[in-house]
Amino acid sequence: MAPMILGFVLGRLMEENLRRALEIYDGYSFLWERPITLGIMIVTALILLAPLRQWFKGRRRGVTAGEGG
Repeated sequence: MAPMILGFVLGRLMEENLRRALEIYDGYSFLWERPITLGIMIVTALILLAPLRQWFKGRRRGVTAGEGG
């Protein structure tokens, strides 16, 4: 219950400050300008896409083994 209350109370404040920061930096370009943030974004994308890759590999194995998907 406490995280939900914090979300309601601080959510608007966080959105306003995010909007203000994005206006200062002219959008999301600051995420791609520095190598460390770009590296973190790439690693995050790989981690999020790993289960999808495993699902496709398992599905392909099932089809090639004659199980019929």
